[in-house]
Amino acid sequence: MNKMKIKYCVAVAVIMIAAAFCGCNDKAEVVKLGDAGIEPATEAADPQKEVVSKRDEAVVKVYVCGAVRCPDVYTLDPQMRIGDAVAAAGGFTDDAGSGYLNLAAKITDGQKIYIPTVTEVEEALEANELYTASVDITECAPGITSMTEQADTNGLVDINSADRDTLMTLPGIGQSKADKIIAYRESNGGFSSIEDIMLVAGIKEGLYNKVKDRICVR
Repeated sequence: MNKMKIKYCVAVAVIMIAAAFCGCNDKAEVVKLGDAGIEPATEAADPQKEVVSKRDEAVVKVYVCGAVRCPDVYTLDPQMRIGDAVAAAGGFTDDAGSGYLNLAAKITDGQKIYIPTVTEVEEALEANELYTASVDITECAPGITSMTEQADTNGLVDINSADRDTLMTLPGIGQSKADKIIAYRESNGGFSSIEDIMLVAGIKEGLYNKVKDRICVR
């Protein structure tokens, strides 16, 4: 009877030792991700969001209005110029004052590009006012901001020899009046005095008073 108890106790002890050994091995197999050099999974980047973001950065929006065929807001490449924006808007209308615009200027996001008519430009010049809010016509209107070689040493414009661009530097003299001054002197052999400029159609005493201190006759 004692032998049976001893055998039974030995068997139980062996089983317990074996179970304890297996448990230790199981615990040893539990490895932390960081200890094994394995980085935890992160949220994958959304390629669609990246594409949309890059697309937004690659375009600008401009409002083209005035003397164009299809005034509207246009989405364009940021490297485009004023001329490209006008082309996107269908081009100039027949009465557009396109010659007064710097079509080579780069566009910017949110820009308003107003295209004036020839009449608007001439009225602005005659009133000694210039468009500066959107597209500055002085950037490409020859002679508006500076005198040319045809001014004498005192800064006076010789109305007998000045070309259109130089005449347009005078207050109140737009393209049409400059052309009339040139046509008059060619038909009448020039001006005898500065007062003779009032013989040109459309130039009255009020306008003469604005230019008399800036013109001369040689």
